[in-house]
Amino acid sequence: MYFYLLPVVAVSTAVATAVSPSNAAQKPFGGAKTSLDFLQSTIFARDENGILNIEDPVGLKPTFQWRSFSNEEDELLYSGGTFAHLPAVDCFDPESSGTFDVAIVGHPFDLGVTYRPGARFGPSGARQGARRISPSIDNGVNPFRSWATVVDCGDIFNTPFDKHLALKQLEKGVAAITAQKAKNHTVGDAVRIINIGGDHTITLPILRALHKTWGPVAVLHFDSHLDTWDPVQIGGGLSKYTDINHGTMLHIAHEEGLLSNNSNMHLGTRCPLFEQHFDLNNDLRCGFKYIRAKQLDKLGVDKIVKRIVDTVGDQYVYLSVDIDVLDPAFAPATGTIEPGGWTTRELLEIISGLSEAGLKIVGSDVVEFTPIYDNAAETTAIAIGEIVYEILQWMVNVPVARPT
Repeated sequence: MYFYLLPVVAVSTAVATAVSPSNAAQKPFGGAKTSLDFLQSTIFARDENGILNIEDPVGLKPTFQWRSFSNEEDELLYSGGTFAHLPAVDCFDPESSGTFDVAIVGHPFDLGVTYRPGARFGPSGARQGARRISPSIDNGVNPFRSWATVVDCGDIFNTPFDKHLALKQLEKGVAAITAQKAKNHTVGDAVRIINIGGDHTITLPILRALHKTWGPVAVLHFDSHLDTWDPVQIGGGLSKYTDINHGTMLHIAHEEGLLSNNSNMHLGTRCPLFEQHFDLNNDLRCGFKYIRAKQLDKLGVDKIVKRIVDTVGDQYVYLSVDIDVLDPAFAPATGTIEPGGWTTRELLEIISGLSEAGLKIVGSDVVEFTPIYDNAAETTAIAIGEIVYEILQWMVNVPVARPT
């Protein structure tokens, strides 16, 4: 092995004479930068050095804009681009206010995973899987040509180097979109978002952003796991940096007052536990009831829908779908698979039933899609597309107004 020594004097001179860029736009987080040693980094002092004073979010727009359900049908269905051929819009720009009602936005983030990584590629994979999405024989309404204007906002930029900073960027991105005025405000005066992850940690910044408009919401959490674990259980309580991850975000959401009291539900649960009594008691303290995956065989879809409706009542609903709620046979491309899950059809039927029941959905996410583990048939990607489409049907079927 050979080592090459750089001329130290020359390097030192070059560094000493280097001129910092004067353009403020080249400083990504604004303000003058100060030199920090390791123990003063954002991991250990994230609220002391001002690093969280970030600039307005920057949208990463899809590369191509597909057909916008126009009368021209000669576009290539396999060319790549936005979700379901929707128009690409810079939803973060104030000039976009009043131009759309429902937004689809990607969160390319996976710094909160505890097992298999790669969910940061979920948004692009979901768009690829949705290239054949069209109005279905199962639905009587074409959501793309109903009262709501639906757009693809691209992805919310977030740094891959600092989890806390990335989550702050995602929160600001969602807040910027929800602050826009709805186009058809006579039907529904609030812009609603279908967020595509990304790992499940993204639910926390989304709930933080939505809380400004809707207050505490009832979370319907389709997932094989609880995700209300105390940070001591997942992360070991080692630092503030490890506390927030895809298994603790609902615990933290409860601590921050983002969830309704005792009207939240886990659906499709079948996960292992760390300490049974501690985990379940903590989950109850966070305000969750649950329907285990196995219960669907005895209850059936209709009774499950009724239980959800009876639990939620007239409250505002946030829907969070972790793709691992499905059995790995139907969704192999996820980070933490658990056998014995629901089928794609069963999940779609439950979501459809909640729509028919008129539950007031104010936002949603579909998360934990890791395209690298998908098969050649794109089973998971196509399932993601159908789930997002069913959620869109729900939002179109049930317009909501901001609380007065």
